[in-house]
Amino acid sequence: METQLSNPLFIVLKVTLACSVALLLDQALGNPDSVSSTFVTVLCISPTVLIGLRNAWAQMLGSLVGGLWGTAANFLDWPVLIALPLAVGGAVATSFGLRIASGYPVAAFTALFLILVQRGTPLETFETRFLALFIALVSSFLINALVSAMLYRDIYRRRLEKVEQHIFSSLPEVIAGQQVAADKGFELLGILQQQLKRTLFELKWRRAWKTHAEISRMLQRTRLLSYLLHLVLDLSYLQHERPVDREDVHNFVRWIQAPGSTDFPFLPDTYLGLQRRILHVLQKLEPPDAAA
Repeated sequence: METQLSNPLFIVLKVTLACSVALLLDQALGNPDSVSSTFVTVLCISPTVLIGLRNAWAQMLGSLVGGLWGTAANFLDWPVLIALPLAVGGAVATSFGLRIASGYPVAAFTALFLILVQRGTPLETFETRFLALFIALVSSFLINALVSAMLYRDIYRRRLEKVEQHIFSSLPEVIAGQQVAADKGFELLGILQQQLKRTLFELKWRRAWKTHAEISRMLQRTRLLSYLLHLVLDLSYLQHERPVDREDVHNFVRWIQAPGSTDFPFLPDTYLGLQRRILHVLQKLEPPDAAA
């Protein structure tokens, strides 16, 4: 779901730059494990520095967990058919047990890597893996900081616009009683709100107050969009409980999508309270400063 908010070209640019930096550091530091360094670098690419650091922390813990299991398996010198599944399964289970679920793919990869691609002794293999991890963290941090940090407003303005367009375009489906359409909108809003909150924390720490204020307005706009979606969903439920001309309700939803395009459709008295709340939210959403 999160990929729907991303700009593919921007991700391609960041991943390309980050992998280039990782390979340069591999050469400079003599790292023979470019597969791990570039792979983890890609995993740590994110829209903001703080989110990237959170991803990097999860990858580091996952690598530590997988490294311990893989190294233990190497010391035991069991057959691969036994050692590999046990080490990978143990690494994944430990990741979930330590509540670092987002790091379990790297934990599994590290465990199998240490078993299948040994470089000297088990400890030397472990050290090589962590050198690659260090290079990946540095590379991804540099690109996240140098590329994304300067473009926070543009990144989130575009993401907010995507979410807003999705919500307004899905309103006819929501009013028709398709709960899945509403759930998708709420999920997109939840992802964006989480990203915005983490970005606000970072901007507060950096004291970037101008950008902080603009991101705060975007967060407030997502809350209004969420409230609007809830109200339209309530309207969908209400039309099944209280008799009403469905065409009037659908005309009102079309008016919400394009205010002023048609004469305003008044709903029956029993619906006026809900209709007024929807109009109040629409009034707060205009002018669309954050989605412009």
